[in-house]
Amino acid sequence: MASGIFHVDFRASTGYYGDGLVVVKDGAVNGGDPHYLYQGRVPTESGPFESKFTVGKWREGNTNVVGVDNYILLAKGHINYEAGTIELQGAVAGAPQLTIQLKGKKIQDAI
Repeated sequence: MASGIFHVDFRASTGYYGDGLVVVKDGAVNGGDPHYLYQGRVPTESGPFESKFTVGKWREGNTNVVGVDNYILLAKGHINYEAGTIELQGAVAGAPQLTIQLKGKKIQDAI
């Protein structure tokens, strides 16, 4: 099934880290944490991908792991629906020195 709710852990080149939840359904990715929302697309079948993810602040009170509140993450990764995993590495558009590595594990089917 090409959908699910994933718990994701991420670490930035700045040394900061965090976690959140993302829902993957029909290739659309929507998720967030207490202060930021993430949206993008992944393939509907297991395999490698390249994608752009929008990261935006929705609530005050925390600093983003890369130190930028609103940005596009240019990412390359791999999703495995059968194993329930997603991994990616990406850089902030216009600031390639700011990078993020993410790993996620499916915790529930999406409906």
